[in-house]
Amino acid sequence: MSIESTPHLSNIKVSHGFHAHWQTILPFIRRDLRAILKPIHGEFKTFVSFDGYPIAYRRWEHKNISCSNKTLFILSHGLEGSAESGYIQETAADLHAKTYDVWAWYMRGCSAIDSGPLLYNSGFTADLRTLTEEAKKLGYKHIHLIGFSVGGNITLKLLGEGITGISKAICFSVPLQLGDVAQHLSKSFYGFYMKRFLKSLKEKIIVSKQRHPEEKYKMDMLDRCHDFESFDENFTAPMHGYTSAFDYYTHCSSLYFLKNIETSCLIVNAQNDPFLPLSCFPDPLLFPKIKFEYPKEGGHCGFEQKGKSMVTWTLDFITQ
Repeated sequence: MSIESTPHLSNIKVSHGFHAHWQTILPFIRRDLRAILKPIHGEFKTFVSFDGYPIAYRRWEHKNISCSNKTLFILSHGLEGSAESGYIQETAADLHAKTYDVWAWYMRGCSAIDSGPLLYNSGFTADLRTLTEEAKKLGYKHIHLIGFSVGGNITLKLLGEGITGISKAICFSVPLQLGDVAQHLSKSFYGFYMKRFLKSLKEKIIVSKQRHPEEKYKMDMLDRCHDFESFDENFTAPMHGYTSAFDYYTHCSSLYFLKNIETSCLIVNAQNDPFLPLSCFPDPLLFPKIKFEYPKEGGHCGFEQKGKSMVTWTLDFITQ
């Protein structure tokens, strides 16, 4: 469904039944298995971000063509993913095979290198901004951004903050309203996704504390965090200068930045995405500069079993 065929929010019928989880989990497993069966591609590189810490990324480039004649895609992974995630690797490989250059970056704490005591959050745009500015200096003919899940929220927030020089952006399965998503994931699939993410996030806090013992993390609260809100209240918010989890969600939800976006942009959220409540399907008429696609199926970053793939959606959009 597009902005033309879905003019009102009342037409959105979110459905989080068995097929929603199947269409989310099965593609994830398949992609990771395919990634295991072949070596990780992309040259491992680092760039120095605004605060002097190294941030890792992988790049796939056609070195026999000058940047001024090439198009670059910058990929942003989802919560607790990385540039090695199956969906990133497959997207990068498919786009590179079609003669595009691709960069995929690791959010802070998601690579093997120490990127400093400041871990990423769902609205932390500084590193993507720095990487994008580095790409612009190279003189690429076109720079496109692709964001997956949380990476989509970061991408949209960056666009809403006013970054220039981006040709187009495509975002899949975006948690546009972080507070609602945090509450929803506490119940979705009996909290399965939330528990998985929380375990990984807590491990990152432990590693960061070991690397940076001077940081004043509330380590005594770590085991008491049983949902996203309590984790964000005690760790994410204070780490990034927010007064509370609510303050963090309010300032980092990309929904509140959509009205400022001038870049040509596509948002694809499946109606059966088990991560997304109704608030993540805004009325397209409220944001006429953005194209929305709300397919009935696809799960969370699935889009493998029925309908178009994420790469197909991307290529169709950039060639319009």
